[in-house]
Amino acid sequence: LIQSMYIFKQPHIGGAVDCHQDATFLITEPSSVMGFWIALEDADLENGCLWTLPGGHREGLKSLFKRTPHNTTEFETLDDTLWDDSRLVPLEVESGTLVLLHGLLPHRSLPNRSPRTRHAYTLHLIEQDLPYPEWNWLQRHSDLPLRGFR
Repeated sequence: LIQSMYIFKQPHIGGAVDCHQDATFLITEPSSVMGFWIALEDADLENGCLWTLPGGHREGLKSLFKRTPHNTTEFETLDDTLWDDSRLVPLEVESGTLVLLHGLLPHRSLPNRSPRTRHAYTLHLIEQDLPYPEWNWLQRHSDLPLRGFR
């Protein structure tokens, strides 16, 4: 388990998340990140559900988010072609639904325009035995060694 996040989209103001691939941010060689997105409330078009690009995981990684030697971060572009937004489809789900996201699968969410909240919890897992580069932006303290799944 490399990362977990609680996502709270507030009513009327919950922001959008641009289309991205989780493998951009959690890099192993080869790529192994898997996202587990758990709907804690119903997620629909009005409150900012996930959208994804069917088959998009076959198109390859678009960029890497890297830590620099100066302890800043930067994106490295690998493929500057844009995703075809017209092919994105909404993933409207009920509370309690688990959505599995391949690390290369492009996905986004739009703003919450509804009077309802949209809560979700995500976990990102990587394979334990694969190299996790030192230039990954997310690093653990040396007292807390990185662990993954086998």
